[in-house]
Amino acid sequence: MIHQLGKRFFFIIFTVLLFTSCKEEQTKISTNVKLLQTLDKKIKEKKIYENNKKKTIKKLKNELLNTTNDSIIYSINYQIVEHYLGYQCDSAYFYSDKNKEIAIKNNNKQWLYTNLLQRSVLLSTTGLFVESKAILDDIDPHSIPKNLYFSYNSAYECLYSNLIDYTGDDNIYGKKYRDELAVYYHSAYMSMKENDPFYYLFLSHKNRINGNWKVANENIDKFLNVTKPGTRLHAIGSFCKAVIEQKLGNISSQEKYLIYSAISDIESSTKENRSLQELANVLFKQGDTERAYTYIQSALEDANFYNARFRNIQIGKVQPIIEETYLNTINTQNKKLWTSVFLISVLLLGLSVTLYFIYKHLKTIKSSRNELSKINTDLNTLNAKLDEANHIKEEYVAFFINQCSSYLEKFDRYKKLISNRISSGQLQKVSEMLNNKKNDEMDLNELYQNFDRAFLKIYPNFVEEFNKLLRPEEKYELSFGKLNTELRIFALIRLGINDTQQISDFLRYSLRTIYNYRSRVKAKSVVNNDQFEIEIMHIGSISVH
Repeated sequence: MIHQLGKRFFFIIFTVLLFTSCKEEQTKISTNVKLLQTLDKKIKEKKIYENNKKKTIKKLKNELLNTTNDSIIYSINYQIVEHYLGYQCDSAYFYSDKNKEIAIKNNNKQWLYTNLLQRSVLLSTTGLFVESKAILDDIDPHSIPKNLYFSYNSAYECLYSNLIDYTGDDNIYGKKYRDELAVYYHSAYMSMKENDPFYYLFLSHKNRINGNWKVANENIDKFLNVTKPGTRLHAIGSFCKAVIEQKLGNISSQEKYLIYSAISDIESSTKENRSLQELANVLFKQGDTERAYTYIQSALEDANFYNARFRNIQIGKVQPIIEETYLNTINTQNKKLWTSVFLISVLLLGLSVTLYFIYKHLKTIKSSRNELSKINTDLNTLNAKLDEANHIKEEYVAFFINQCSSYLEKFDRYKKLISNRISSGQLQKVSEMLNNKKNDEMDLNELYQNFDRAFLKIYPNFVEEFNKLLRPEEKYELSFGKLNTELRIFALIRLGINDTQQISDFLRYSLRTIYNYRSRVKAKSVVNNDQFEIEIMHIGSISVH
C-alpha cells in the first residue's frame, strides 16, 4: 500500500515538474519571439542611432575648436577615439595619432601609455594582431603607472580573445592563446576592487576559462546589473552571458541574451560586434532562414563599415551557407508561388467559364420568365374574356329561356283562343287576330326592352364608355333605361354579332339603314373609323388587371 502511494506521489510530482518546465520553456520562446520582433524593428532604425552617434561625436569635435589646451584636447580626442572604437576604426586611428603627437610633444608618459594601450585595443579589434602585440610587448609592465595596470592586462585580454576568435580554440595555437588569456584574465581581475564595474566581468571570464560555468554565470549577472541597456558595455555583458548559457545547455536563454546584445549594439551604434553574427547562426540552425539571412547581411554591413577585416573573414565562413539556403528557400517559395498562381489562374479561368454559362443560363431564364409573364398576361386576358363570355352566356341563356318560355306561353294562349274561336265559328276574329300589327309591335317592343335590360345588366357602363369615343356634343343618354337604335346596333356588335344581315333581321331594319346608322355614329367619333368598332369591343363589364 505504501509502495503504491509512493509511486502515485512520484508520478504527480513528475507531472507537475514536467508541466512547469514546459510552461517555462514556452514562456521563454514567446519572450524571444517578441524580442526578435523588437530587434527587427531596431535594424530598420539603425540610421537613427547612427545619426545620434554622429551628433555626439560632432559635439566633441566642436569642443576642440574652442580650446588650445593640450590637456583638454587630449581628453576630448580620447573620448572621440572611444566613440569611434566600436564605430569606425579609420577615424579612431586619426584621433589616436593626434593624441600620440600631443603625448610626445608634452613628454607625458601617462598620456603616451594611455594612448598606446587604447591603440593596441583598436588594432586587435580590427584584426591587426601583430601590430597590437608589438605595442604591448614594447611596454615594460613595471614602468607603467599603477592606474593603467588594468588597461594593460585588458588590452592583452582583448588581443588574445580576438586571436582565439580568429584561429579557434581547438588547435595548438588556440590552446596557447587560451593559456595566455587565463593569465591576463587573472591579472586584470586582481588589479581591480570589488566595487569596480569590470570586477565581475573579469571574474566571470576567469571562472569561465577555468570551467566554473555556473559561478561565471552568477558573476556576469552582477556585471549586467550595473550596466545600462543600449550601451556597448551592456552589449558585451549580454554576449558573454549568451556564451555561458550556451555552455550550460540553455539554448533559449542563449538566444535571448544574443538578442539583448544585438539590440544594445544597434542602440549604441557599435559596428564592431559579434552578437548579430552569432544570432544568425543560432536562428539558421533553428530553421529561421529568412531572419538568419537578414541578420548576417546586417552584420556584414556593420563589419564593412567598421573595416574589421577578421570579422569579415568570420562572417564570410557562414554567410555563403546561410545565403545559399535562403536563396534555395526563396526559389522553393517562388516555385510554390508560381504553381499557386497557375492553379489560381486555372481556377479563375474555370470560374470565368462557369460564370459565362451561368450568365447565359440566367439570361435564358430571364427571357423565359419574360415569355412566361407575357403568356400569363395573355392567359389572364383570355381568362377574363372567357369569364366575360361565360357571364354573357349565363345572362343570355337566362334571357332567351325566359323569352322562349314567354313566347311558348303566348303561343299556347293564342292556340287555345284560335281553337275556341274556330270551334265557335268566329273565323272573322281569328283573321283579325292574325293580321293585327299592333300586337306585333308590342311584341317587338317587349323583345327590345328585354334585350336592353339584359345587355345593360351585363355592361352597366356601356353607354358611359361609348360616349367617351364620341365628341362631347354628340353623346347619348339613356331614356327610361332603354337603348336607342344606334346604341342597340353597337350593343349587338359588342356581343359579337358583327354581321349586318343578322343585325338587320333582329332590329327589323333594311341593310342600308343599318349601314347608315353605323356610318353616322362613326362620323361622330373622336377615333379613327377603322379603330372605332375595335374600341367598342374593349368595352366590358369585367376589368382585366
